[in-house]
Amino acid sequence: MTTPDLNAGELPRLTRTRPDPQHTVRELFGHDGQFFTVPDSFPGGLPDHITFAAVAYYAVLRAPNLDTGEDEFTVRDVDGRRTIGEPAPEQDTSIRSALSALAERRRAHAQQVEHNRVHVLGLDPVPPVRIGHTITGTCTVHIRCSCPQVEGLAAHYENVPLAAADWLDANPATTWELCPTSPARVITPSVSGRISATFRNADGAAGVEIQHLNGHREVVALTRASDLA
Repeated sequence: MTTPDLNAGELPRLTRTRPDPQHTVRELFGHDGQFFTVPDSFPGGLPDHITFAAVAYYAVLRAPNLDTGEDEFTVRDVDGRRTIGEPAPEQDTSIRSALSALAERRRAHAQQVEHNRVHVLGLDPVPPVRIGHTITGTCTVHIRCSCPQVEGLAAHYENVPLAAADWLDANPATTWELCPTSPARVITPSVSGRISATFRNADGAAGVEIQHLNGHREVVALTRASDLA
């Protein structure tokens, strides 16, 4: 059974019970209804360093309107119990209103995160280093590259030495490579040069070989790299 694509306008699949912990909507809210989930990939187009719960649970309730006495559908956040979107006489309309409101809320959160990074913390709008762990088992390091999405995105880092120490060197048996659109020149406190190869040393630490203008080649541990440019 395929998973509905909310970003393509499909409606989520409804269930009578929430699996963990197992409850019905009536047990939680006192009204009949059904549950649905929204993945962290909704809405599409958000920066990949903005994260949400992998699966968020919501409930669509059927209850009488206190003013008209007519039944209507309302979506609630299962954890926070807040109403999401606008009540509607049709279930599908209520769910679409909730998804629209949730998308707007998540986009606003993403904008606030990037604003705080720049204007409060003095950082780049997005973390400059991304680590992708591909299906072949290779770690690909993306540094301010032009890739809109990273295959197997595993982590974000604020600088190259931290990425090397915390991820690459923590997995010394894993092969690694630089994204082809990442900067090709490494800068350290004492030397700089164009990267000619990536490798691991005898201890398994990630390193790069740099070539100087005079043709001399030098090996540099990635933890020593101040930046790539």
